[in-house]
Amino acid sequence: MKYQKIFDFYDVLICLICLGFIFIYLFSSRDTKVTRVIDGDTFITNRGDRVRLIGVDAPELPSLRGIESKMYLNQLIHNKVVILERDEISDNKDKYGRLLRYVYLDKKDVNLHMIKSRYAKPYLYFNFEKLNQYKYYE
Repeated sequence: MKYQKIFDFYDVLICLICLGFIFIYLFSSRDTKVTRVIDGDTFITNRGDRVRLIGVDAPELPSLRGIESKMYLNQLIHNKVVILERDEISDNKDKYGRLLRYVYLDKKDVNLHMIKSRYAKPYLYFNFEKLNQYKYYE
């Protein structure tokens, strides 16, 4: 009987550890679905995170260029699963509390794509890993 209680304790412990790993995986996963595009450089994920495309500056709403930029980003990533990648040398969040991230869709750098397609320009007022690459396409 005593052996059975110890065995039950370890079963519960192993289950809790496994659940912990599953929880960590789910909440640390870089994959997320875009649920709403705010403007040409900001969107919201299914986790409720507000994400700013790092190194990108889109025209402001409600200007015509701002609307075009928002519509383009919306067409590109809305309701799609994207990969968010943190920059190693810049801040995790901006002064408004938005996550600063590189965004990838099908291995394509969405941030750079917005710059190359002229719906946004590089935001060069702080240091980040891809600064020179984004500046090249300005």
